[in-house]
Amino acid sequence: MKRPVRDSIIIGLALFATFFGAGNLIFPPFLGLQSGTDWLSGSMGFIISGVIFPIIAIYIISHAGGTVDQLTKKVHPKFSQWILLGIMLFSSFIAIPRTGAVTHELGIQAVFPSIPAAPIVIIFFALTYYFVNDRNNVIDKLGAFLTPALVIILIAIIINGVITPVGEPVDTDISSSFVNAFLGGYQTGDLLVSFMVASVFISHIVGKGYRSEKERNKMTGFAGLIAFSFLVIIYSGLLYLGASGSGIYPQNMDRSELLLAIVETILGKGGLYGLGIVVALACLTTAIGLTTAVAQFFDSLTNGKLSYKTTAGIVCALGIAIALLGVDRIVFIATPLYLAIYPICIVVILVGIFHRHLPNTASFQGAVLFTVIISVGEAMTAAVNIPFLSSLIGIIPLSSYGFAWFLPAMIGFVGGAMIGRFKEKEKGKATEHSIVN
Repeated sequence: MKRPVRDSIIIGLALFATFFGAGNLIFPPFLGLQSGTDWLSGSMGFIISGVIFPIIAIYIISHAGGTVDQLTKKVHPKFSQWILLGIMLFSSFIAIPRTGAVTHELGIQAVFPSIPAAPIVIIFFALTYYFVNDRNNVIDKLGAFLTPALVIILIAIIINGVITPVGEPVDTDISSSFVNAFLGGYQTGDLLVSFMVASVFISHIVGKGYRSEKERNKMTGFAGLIAFSFLVIIYSGLLYLGASGSGIYPQNMDRSELLLAIVETILGKGGLYGLGIVVALACLTTAIGLTTAVAQFFDSLTNGKLSYKTTAGIVCALGIAIALLGVDRIVFIATPLYLAIYPICIVVILVGIFHRHLPNTASFQGAVLFTVIISVGEAMTAAVNIPFLSSLIGIIPLSSYGFAWFLPAMIGFVGGAMIGRFKEKEKGKATEHSIVN
């Protein structure tokens, strides 16, 4: 039985919970601290890269037919497998383990410093596997039970922080709060999450009875709007909390320590217990959503040789092992990988918005190819200092702002469109010639 209002709320809350994980909690306050009085501009930058792009991605994938493959098949028949494989491996080795590490360091250790990491991480991934194991009801469990508790506690913390702020935002002399926060939005990884979980959520929507293209897209849009609303409110609030401490805390303060300090200041020691619950819920809901997506992907890719349950078990075991490295090491490893993958996904979505009106297939291919070249180059310079490559990328306009990929993507799109048009004309001439003969 279809219940559109209830279904859209539950699916929207589950989508919000899948997006709102480890990085989403610790990065906004830090970006607010850096932005100071310019926190509104920072909020806009973070919301564009961390909210608008991911939500639009889900909607565009639904419009394209419901899968990433249908969106990207114009680039190459196997492109979706390549990019999804990269994202799934990245999530298995970075994003999912990070949720366990943050739960221990920010959620548990802040309240109970003497508790070692191993038992907490093991319990965390045991719970993850428990929820993921119920494949058919995982979305409903996320939206109906875990997420409401997360949202209520988060909003309570933010309201207290607005009513009794730790201080007043000050001028931090940052060159561009918008650009800094826009690039900071990469670290949430939510655009990558969209590519991972889109088919999971869309197939769940179809399973609820919304089978026609119009019904599916409408429900996806409503669910996305609900997730968008909560994400914007909470991100803006967290950024303000960080900005309110810009005259008190040092600019290079550790992200986790900053959030803990703010919460303890506005709510006292008792607030840390609430924060611990928020951290655990935020990380657990994200781990559940991502592990579900990874398990479904490898089950489909291997035609069941790596079954859903087996893959989920492997991912949770990996999560335990890697989470024990700690948040800082995981974030350090993740940064160049985000630089490599994120711009590619942005371009796919930007071009995908107009996928039905492209001049030809080559335009899509050109934009993606040039973006891949630049983004991989930037990732290499971030991981290992290569002076020649760094200087070469530095020549590209907007590279100093972190958008070195933008102009090459435009050139690739236009160049690809021209090459495609030329090939079409040559093919047309060849066809006319064969008819005449």
